[in-house]
Amino acid sequence: MDKLRVAVLGLGRGRAHVYNFLRVEQAQVIGACDRFAARRQRGEELLGPVGGKVVPEFDDLLEMQPDAVVIASNAKLQVQHACQAMEAGCHVLSEIPGAYTQEELVRLRDTVERTGMTYMLGENSCFLDFLRYWRKWILEGRFGPISIAEGEYLHYLPHTLYAPDGSRVTPSEARATGRTDCKPVWRADQPPIQYLTHDLGPLLEVLDDRVVSVTCRSAPWRCTEAPLRSDGQIALFHTARGLLIQIMVTLNTRRPSEHRYRLFGTEGSAEWFSYEGFCRRFGRGREEKEGWERIDIGTAALDDLTDGHGGSDIKVAQYFTEALLADKPSPIDVYRGIEIALPGIIANKSAELGGAQLAIPDLRREPFTGTTFWETVSLPDAEPPGQPYKPE
Repeated sequence: MDKLRVAVLGLGRGRAHVYNFLRVEQAQVIGACDRFAARRQRGEELLGPVGGKVVPEFDDLLEMQPDAVVIASNAKLQVQHACQAMEAGCHVLSEIPGAYTQEELVRLRDTVERTGMTYMLGENSCFLDFLRYWRKWILEGRFGPISIAEGEYLHYLPHTLYAPDGSRVTPSEARATGRTDCKPVWRADQPPIQYLTHDLGPLLEVLDDRVVSVTCRSAPWRCTEAPLRSDGQIALFHTARGLLIQIMVTLNTRRPSEHRYRLFGTEGSAEWFSYEGFCRRFGRGREEKEGWERIDIGTAALDDLTDGHGGSDIKVAQYFTEALLADKPSPIDVYRGIEIALPGIIANKSAELGGAQLAIPDLRREPFTGTTFWETVSLPDAEPPGQPYKPE
């Protein structure tokens, strides 16, 4: 095929996927669907000019016989929709978290194997540009052996109700206006730690590892806008290579949203916080009195298109398209997707058991031997010069 014919399910988050695939030269967006009329109208504004069709039902979308479907429906339906698309002969790019239960992940794996369709978990954070440098520095031994890593997802999400038109409101807004027609969104009762893919995924790729056990605890349930979920959860994972990875996710604490990543090596460390927008590095050969070194590496390389999560969204669309047209595996295939999503599911079970240590099963048919992510995503040849770090 000369171009990948793409269809998008769900025009909430999926609208961004429509926008990104429209900018991929080797892709053609032929359709999209959503049950909400207002979202369909916004989708038509994007697709109408290029001849794309917007429909209300998923079956209608599959009847267009796309080569690939982007699954951007709510997380409790993502596996059902992904499997339905693969059964219809379509490749799948799925939004995160990709699944809600371990049983769903087994079904997803089995469907990929049976149908032979390509699956990719659309974990955009794995494509943040600074991660390429972290992987390069680890291979160069800049930090010595890595012993500990940390990730944090800090995102206040109080709009836990949706109205019949698809708009989202907070419980306090619904009460203030006397609305009784609102229902909880899928995130309303989602255990926060099950949304860890943005943090665990990038760290697993940088470290070329998988997690094998976890203990997790839940914070109190004090946020009145999201009373169905804990205010946050902290998980401590042990990896196959013997490292510790700590992940914190909070969706209920009011603050500017951001990601935070940290590496701790015996000879140095690296950190990246969204609000700073650059990397901090303390590597081999640097004296403690010199302090952190600032490296101006952000979410995207200088020549990248930077719309959508700092330029990572467009890379998901590009790499997915290129893999299919070249008949190559996706950079985050179903097995790696399971290794990114399943730990959060098991972590929540640990929290429900008061922090009990639980094993994380390996759902691969063959044992994990290493990530293939860097076979697709190249490491940089050079890097910006370092400069003294001075917090503003």
